[in-house]
Amino acid sequence: MTTVVDYHAERSWHFLDLVDDEVERGELEEACNKIWGAAAHAIKAVAERRGWFHGSHNALAETVLRLIDDEGAPPVLYTYYLAASSFYSRFYGWPPGVDEIRHGKGEIANFIRMLENL
Repeated sequence: MTTVVDYHAERSWHFLDLVDDEVERGELEEACNKIWGAAAHAIKAVAERRGWFHGSHNALAETVLRLIDDEGAPPVLYTYYLAASSFYSRFYGWPPGVDEIRHGKGEIANFIRMLENL
């Protein structure tokens, strides 16, 4: 039986896997959306595991800060969160270039791994 935590964990990697396809099709805005979605689902998995609310953008930021402040997670976690958030905002504006998207994908993969290990 799949739990809510499992669902969010699976979706995080699923969205990240779709980034290259979006880039290949020239859908850079959608690639940004997939990067953000991957990060958001990874945060949701951690929040759900702890019974924390995760139903808003602000709640996701608060989750990352609680992990750092209350649980001693590495502060770089917030830097990764900010990178993910920049892709979220870029979906609504001018998207970054292909190289930035590909680099961002790698950074968000690191972020997801870090969250999975908390």
